[in-house]
Amino acid sequence: MKSFPLAVLTPRECVYDGVVRSLVLLTEDGQIGFLAGREETVVEVLAGDFRLTDAEGQSLCFETDGGVFRITKEGATLLCGAAYPKETAEEKRQERAERLEEEKKRQERSLSDYKMTRAALMRAFEKIKRRDRRI
Repeated sequence: MKSFPLAVLTPRECVYDGVVRSLVLLTEDGQIGFLAGREETVVEVLAGDFRLTDAEGQSLCFETDGGVFRITKEGATLLCGAAYPKETAEEKRQERAERLEEEKKRQERSLSDYKMTRAALMRAFEKIKRRDRRI
């Protein structure tokens, strides 16, 4: 059976990089399967599971939060925000949620610091204006 190279990429890492026989993705039109030699295509991938069969015939299942898939004559690429092997999906999802919560708190602190600094600068400018009026 023919095969094709596949790379599953997230902003943080390359989740999978290898040769596969088939790939099944979840799209708006339902599950779509891809084999080697398929016409060049770009599709939006929805959040959920996707399955692939590697060159040795082993079936692997991953979970993704959605993204974009492109297949060409040279190979295929799946770009997504996050993707995990199904066995570790719950653990990885929890880690990602914690990172996002941490980032949200950091942004809130940053905004708070900005507002306090701005207020301090406004007070300093008012003092300078009052001092200049007296002179």
